[in-house]
Amino acid sequence: MSIKHALLVLLLDGPGSASQLQSRFADSTSGVWPLNMGQVTQTLGRLQRDGHIELAGTVTGVTGHSAETYTLTESGHQVIENWFNSPVIQPLAERDELVAKVSLAVRRRDVNLIRLLDSQREAIMSDLRRLNRHARDLPDTRTTDRLLTERRILDLESQARWLDRVESLDTPEDSEEKK
Repeated sequence: MSIKHALLVLLLDGPGSASQLQSRFADSTSGVWPLNMGQVTQTLGRLQRDGHIELAGTVTGVTGHSAETYTLTESGHQVIENWFNSPVIQPLAERDELVAKVSLAVRRRDVNLIRLLDSQREAIMSDLRRLNRHARDLPDTRTTDRLLTERRILDLESQARWLDRVESLDTPEDSEEKK
C-alpha cells in the first residue's frame, strides 16, 4: 500500500497535521490498516522534500501542543491525478513464498509434493470458509473491510486453482524422460 499516495489524497480535503492525517486515514479505511505516527511523519518529510506538499501553518491540539499542517502543491495534485489514472500491476518478479516453496519441493525426492499441495489446499479452503462467513455479516457497500475480504476470497480461489494446475503439470524428470 502506498502511504505516500494515501496522505496526498487525504490532503485533498484540506490542510492537516500528521496526527490529523493519521486519524483521517484510520477513518477512511475503517481502521483496517493502522498507520503509526513514525510512518506518517517520515512520509510527510519526504513529500515536502520532493515538493508535493508544503507547510500551511500550525494548529494547537487539545493537549496544547502545536503541530505543523501541510497542504498540497500543484506537483502533489499531479501525483494524485497520475496515481488515480494508472493501473496497479503486480510485478511478475515479486517474491512469492508459495511459488518458491513449491519450486524447491519439486526438485526434492525427500519432499512429498502432493502432500504439500494438499496441505496448502486445506489451509486455503479453511481460510475461504472463514472469510465467506465473515463476508455474510458485512453490509453490501464498498467499505474497506468488504473490499479487502472479497479481494482475499478471490485471491485464495485463484491460489486453489493454481495448486490444481501445479498438480497436473509434469515434473522436470517426467519432461526429461519424454525426450
